[in-house]
Amino acid sequence: MGHDSHAGARLGAWIFRGSLGFALLVALTVACATAVRDGTPVQGWWDERGPVIPHEKFPADCSLCHEGQGWDRIRADFVFEHEKETGVALEGAHRAAECLRCHNDRGPVEMFAARGCGGCHEDPHRSQMGPACESCHDQATWRPGELIATHARTRFPLVGAHAAAACWQCHPGAQTGNFARADTSCESCHAQDLARATTPDHAAQGWTSDCQRCHVPVAWDGAAFTHGFWPLSGAHRAASCAECHANNVFTGTSSQCIDCHQAEYDTAADPDHTTAAYTFPTNCAQCHSTSTWLGANFSHAGITSSCATCHQSDYQATTSPNHAQAGFPLSCQQCHSTSSWSVANFNHAGISSGCSSCHLPDYQATTNPNHAQAGFSTSCESCHTSTSNWSQDNWSHPDFPIQSGRHAGIACATCHTQPSNYSFFNCTNCHAHRQSEMNGEHEDVGGYTFGPQTCYQCHPNGNE
Repeated sequence: MGHDSHAGARLGAWIFRGSLGFALLVALTVACATAVRDGTPVQGWWDERGPVIPHEKFPADCSLCHEGQGWDRIRADFVFEHEKETGVALEGAHRAAECLRCHNDRGPVEMFAARGCGGCHEDPHRSQMGPACESCHDQATWRPGELIATHARTRFPLVGAHAAAACWQCHPGAQTGNFARADTSCESCHAQDLARATTPDHAAQGWTSDCQRCHVPVAWDGAAFTHGFWPLSGAHRAASCAECHANNVFTGTSSQCIDCHQAEYDTAADPDHTTAAYTFPTNCAQCHSTSTWLGANFSHAGITSSCATCHQSDYQATTSPNHAQAGFPLSCQQCHSTSSWSVANFNHAGISSGCSSCHLPDYQATTNPNHAQAGFSTSCESCHTSTSNWSQDNWSHPDFPIQSGRHAGIACATCHTQPSNYSFFNCTNCHAHRQSEMNGEHEDVGGYTFGPQTCYQCHPNGNE
């Protein structure tokens, strides 16, 4: 018996000259596939598959399909293009199915195909899921796909932790294909969680239903309870219920800050809220926010009294200058700002009297030169022009450069030896020359006279 690689095509051409319905049945009976079931090739024969489909209308040439050595084997080179020859495409797992799975002695295959999937596949869902198997299953695998999207079209979409739950946790018969309608109330599945909820005690409060009022499917913990008349914000959102609702009492709880934060109020030390000169109110919200207890936003505009109400001790302790002794006013804001107490901005232009009104002790204590003994003017600004440094003056000798050269920088008392009379000065106090010697050296100098005050006329800067 010879081999013909186009045997399937020849068979198909012959079949389509007869009845199309029976041709489809016959063609699928001998369709070729490569998969092996139970150790037997698909195109082979297995007694347990039942009786062979009648061959009365098959071609008389058996070698088109069978091998001569054994009529229970189909030729290895047999090729049958199912879609081309019958108009029915085999897809997915159906491509590898044994021919006799569909083509057997039950009857014409088109009769079963008209019933859809249920024509060949038993319905494990007991008709509870409807006849449209393709809404969950495809031909590639019997395992259903896109279950989350499919479930979204029901009355209970799967979101959050529910999307990861096994089907049988809500549908007890799911493992055997029984997806009977399930109770969608939270307590039907979460009865044990409800029993364990003791902070706060849900059962004692009567919170045994409508869990979605506080809980979300993402996580059971961290309930998002709408606090209604007193919204929770900032750190209050992280506080446990029991911190405000003691002993599981949820009615009549005060909304006043001090009722929960009395300890923080009593221990506040910077500033001391209870013993300071200014007694702070117990309405904490005036300064504090719910984000953090520290970093209060205190508004000085709310205090009508003067600075000294809070800063009297700072005023009395100030020594540079001594505010109390000098009689400085208590309106601290004239010199001080709220940024720093130690950096004052004193405006001298606001004082109409002379410098000595404040600096008379400095005038009297000055010894080089002795201002009081010498009778210096108390108009300090005539020599002292800088307000940043008292010791830097701007005084110069009139009419001669006695402060230049070798005389620069010497103390006033070196030349002015009479403190009460600064008009007198003595050159020979330092330059002690004998008169006879000096007279000889100045014989050719006209108008020369020897005396304690005449040297500077020719030697103002100390040079010869």
